[in-house]
Amino acid sequence: MDSVLNQNYKDLEIVAIDDGSTDGTREILESYLPKIRVLSHPNNANLGQAASSNLGITETKSDLIAFLDSDDIWYPNKVKEQVKIFQKCSDVGLVYTNGYVIDESDNILYKLLPDDFQEENIHGEILLKCYIRTPSTVMVKREELKKIGLFKPYLRNGQDHDMWIRMSEVARFYYIPNILAAYRKHPGQISSRRALWEEGFVVLRDACKRYPYGINLRRKRLSVLYYRLGQYDWRHNNDYLRSSINYFLAATLDPCRAMNTLLSERKTQRKANSYH
Repeated sequence: MDSVLNQNYKDLEIVAIDDGSTDGTREILESYLPKIRVLSHPNNANLGQAASSNLGITETKSDLIAFLDSDDIWYPNKVKEQVKIFQKCSDVGLVYTNGYVIDESDNILYKLLPDDFQEENIHGEILLKCYIRTPSTVMVKREELKKIGLFKPYLRNGQDHDMWIRMSEVARFYYIPNILAAYRKHPGQISSRRALWEEGFVVLRDACKRYPYGINLRRKRLSVLYYRLGQYDWRHNNDYLRSSINYFLAATLDPCRAMNTLLSERKTQRKANSYH
């Protein structure tokens, strides 16, 4: 919240969603009144990220909407730089930025995206690669959300990816390579990774029903999902049989893609180590 209030762009409508917290979250948020509004679900229910994001969207009126997860950070120039792009490029519907991955003590681990990354607005690329790592780097036009609808509450882990896919079907993306946000990585996220990849099959199914992505792209995305499941089962579940089956499915569906994913991961890990 401090990182939002410290933005050098001051024309902000700030809303925080208390998603059924049972600790001291509500009291902390209310300490920022009247600079912000604090909203919650009926009966202080815990409805998840998608429903909470939707509540924030529907209860605000601004033309541009930015998201910030509770454990992430915006750097002071973030909002201003994104607003500039929307003012300059009328055909852009979504602007996202680069950022750092940080640990629980704010130590920098590595960059979200490599220095040579570019947004090329290639058909189906966001579906295949899911390169927008966190909604905390994203700003969107409200008018584009009206075209595609809000976040899907039945998706508890893949709601962000699903949203960016739907947005890519109707609008152009713009990438700012500057480091304007920080995504916090902590041990509690590991347990949700398998659920994220499992839900990826639902996101893919919905996407292919809605838009003619083609069988080749579908096979490539399935390969990535099976690879990630295999990776998780090997590293975190010690389930080597299930991991081997998933790796086999990934290689069968798209052998080149499976190998490239492995090489890319090793490259990312080497870069991450260089920040320690």
